[in-house]
Amino acid sequence: MITTRLDNVAARACRNDRACIYIMKPLGEQDSRRLFFNRVFGSENVCSVQFKEIPVEILKKCGGLPLAIITIASLLACHEAGSSNEWESINNSLGAKFATKPTLEEMRGILNLSYTHLPIHLRPCFLYLGMYPEDRLIIRDDLVRQWIAEGFVCNLHGADLEDVAKSYFVELINRGLIQPEKTCYGDVITCRIHDMMLDLILSKSTEDNFISVAYKHEDMARFNSCEYKVRRLSLQSSVGGAMSKALATSMSLVRSYTQFGESKYMLPLPQFKYLRVLAFEFPFNWKTTIDLRATGHLFLLRYLKVSALSAEVALHAEIQGLVHLETLELHCRPIQRFPSDITCLANLFHLILPECTLLPEGIQNMKSVRTYPGMTIECFDALLSSIGMLRNLKHLSLECWHKYDGYDS
Repeated sequence: MITTRLDNVAARACRNDRACIYIMKPLGEQDSRRLFFNRVFGSENVCSVQFKEIPVEILKKCGGLPLAIITIASLLACHEAGSSNEWESINNSLGAKFATKPTLEEMRGILNLSYTHLPIHLRPCFLYLGMYPEDRLIIRDDLVRQWIAEGFVCNLHGADLEDVAKSYFVELINRGLIQPEKTCYGDVITCRIHDMMLDLILSKSTEDNFISVAYKHEDMARFNSCEYKVRRLSLQSSVGGAMSKALATSMSLVRSYTQFGESKYMLPLPQFKYLRVLAFEFPFNWKTTIDLRATGHLFLLRYLKVSALSAEVALHAEIQGLVHLETLELHCRPIQRFPSDITCLANLFHLILPECTLLPEGIQNMKSVRTYPGMTIECFDALLSSIGMLRNLKHLSLECWHKYDGYDS
């Protein structure tokens, strides 16, 4: 099944057999009201008297489009406790031109209205979602840790940064800006971005020089030659080639770098000295070697993740120079020789390594570690005493192999 907003795409997809095209109709008045009031008040039968007339006008302007209704309703839900003047202001912001059936451009205007009403502290968090490809399932924990690594999250009154970041995530969901997917014990742990919302994000990111996305080699060539500095770079699809050893001035201040797909593009990592976030995500069956030996010199690096189950990862023999590293997550083939000085990383919160990775001695020194799953240990009793000294540990999973009478268990 193919979905599209373009009539000519639909016609070509079914070889001009119009009988195969199903044109979705906008929601009727009753369904529109139900969707709107359920989102704002939790029930279509509950509405304050002071807000009674305004929703009627707003629903007319939304034209029965679910995304428009949910976006505006989510925005109004944040002002439910406010005065009717606030609602009236949002209604007036839509203007008279939105009457009956919004065009694609007017729909973008509705989404933009939600963005302009975002609190300042949420705007960079929202725009950062542009680092992910379209239709990508986004893991909440990855996202909030990247926000923290970038410095988007404020430490209010000594609150834990991850708790604050998760509250940002929940607020973006409540505002209808991201779509919840999987939940666990009532918490949303994955999400997606609607393609029109992603268009808005990328448009705003271009205006503000917030994120640069490369889909092909020509995009990288353009970034290398542009006058402005690239702050955050996301490689999506199959960008080929290699960057010149002399890094372009425009690329020298990259703070976040993510790479998706089967791209063989190689970056001169030692020259990305301001890098804070580094993430690779490749297909599970893509066999390659990801050379991360140069990361040992990235002093400011705070987040490093590799998702490539069939790939090998090469690390520098010493990584104690990564003094600010908070997350090290590697989903790859087992690493035979893991740097023993990892125990010197005092700020490391989340350590996730491939199965069968042997732990070095001295893990009791890693006082900040919170996540420590998927480990294989040679001596269970010795490790227990070490784990007992990790007072901040929240998530632990161990695989233990012992021999009993010649058998492994």
